[in-house]
Amino acid sequence: MLKELQEFGLGEKEAKTYVATLELAKATAQQIASKANINRATAYVQLEQLKDRGLVTQLSVDGKTFFIAERPEKVEQLIEKEKADILFREKEFLKILPSLKAIFHAGKDRPDVRFYEGEEAVNAYRDEIVKEKHAYFFAIVPFLSPNPVIEEDVFESLLKRIDDYRFIQIADKRLEIIDKMDRKHKNFKSKYIPLKKLELSIEIVLFGNKILINNRKGKPVAVLIEHPVIAESFKVMFEAFWTMAE
Repeated sequence: MLKELQEFGLGEKEAKTYVATLELAKATAQQIASKANINRATAYVQLEQLKDRGLVTQLSVDGKTFFIAERPEKVEQLIEKEKADILFREKEFLKILPSLKAIFHAGKDRPDVRFYEGEEAVNAYRDEIVKEKHAYFFAIVPFLSPNPVIEEDVFESLLKRIDDYRFIQIADKRLEIIDKMDRKHKNFKSKYIPLKKLELSIEIVLFGNKILINNRKGKPVAVLIEHPVIAESFKVMFEAFWTMAE
């Protein structure tokens, strides 16, 4: 019964207090608290809420305060009132819905920007690209150390998902492992730019309408930007780098 009363809109302690008051017919807050197995202060709070709902009446007898539960039919009236309130709120909400939609669509002109740090920054694009239904992927990655760690398994897993993966490696010399992948996979194309010609310290990855810019020096920090116009501009820049690459 308590569970059903909660489903009708009463809180857990409110339902306990109402049932206890109903069972006691006329009782003090202390008696009701004891019956409902709650403390006296809580009972006063719940009784005030029940009074506001019209489910409990308060009266004084010889200077002593008693509470009486209203007939259970009052709960049905309460449900009907809440139904009416919901219909009213729905009607009022529908009035402002067009304005809210206009604000939402206007906000689509603003880019969605997210920041990542540490290990999360390293893995950011891997987590994001699997959400893309259409694979359109570019990468410009500077290899700043003489013997960079190349996670071949990561490339392999991405290439199972990506139809067109173009990759510009920026390093002191071409990396054999990248060239090997170029020969192995039809959907992977790689070019090379000497580090002295393009001293980037950031990794740039483009996929869909998203651009990931990842710091390659010091603590990993990445920024993911989602915006069709900005993404298209980065793609134009990538094509320029691709043309100059070997």
